[in-house]
Amino acid sequence: MKKVAVIISIFCMLYACTHKQQIAIVTNPNTNNNNNNNNNNSDTTQETEVVDTSVCFARDVLPIFTGYCAMSGCHSVASAKKGYIFTDYAHIMANGVIAYRSSSSAAYADCVNGKMPKSPTPKLTGTQLSFMKRWIDQGAHNDTNCIVNCDTTKFTFVSAIVPILSKYCYSCHSTQSAATLGGGTILDSYSGVLAQVNNGKLLADLRHASGANYMPLGGAQLSDCKIIQFSKWIEAGAQNN
Repeated sequence: MKKVAVIISIFCMLYACTHKQQIAIVTNPNTNNNNNNNNNNSDTTQETEVVDTSVCFARDVLPIFTGYCAMSGCHSVASAKKGYIFTDYAHIMANGVIAYRSSSSAAYADCVNGKMPKSPTPKLTGTQLSFMKRWIDQGAHNDTNCIVNCDTTKFTFVSAIVPILSKYCYSCHSTQSAATLGGGTILDSYSGVLAQVNNGKLLADLRHASGANYMPLGGAQLSDCKIIQFSKWIEAGAQNN
């Protein structure tokens, strides 16, 4: 009997060793050198090193409504076409969005079937539609404390500048929409962006300088980190890199 107990004990030990739970250890690759760099350069800002895969209203959804829907003549406060105002959370929830029901929300349904936005504003991308759908189906909460991934040590045109322009500016300043909505200013091409750099308007508008056109139009000013990325890219020669 004692021999059987020993065999059972050995078997249990072997089973436990082969079925241990795997634990993922995440390390921060920037904890060593970047701290020194940040101390030596006050113009270096890393708003966060956390990757947020969720959807957040203020970061991911509101810029879609304000950039693609809330223009003058459409769904701004002054225009309120068909009763829809898409300038802020309260107005968006008052008409056009039904929490947890994206398929019944006119704001999403009209965009996913291509009815909105009206030409010449570009249609929403698959990513933008996904953000809107996920936000509504998760309860359409007024999330404002969003994680923002931004690193001022990265400021090349392709990796840093284009994604910001695409998210906040293309709705009015794409080649398709610039003549009608963007005052002729084209920002979806390098040559168009460079023209605004050379005349000094790009940074002035983003910084909300006195006498400038505050951009993004109808939306919140870009974060300090993003504006620093633009500034550093320009200071480095505004290259098509």
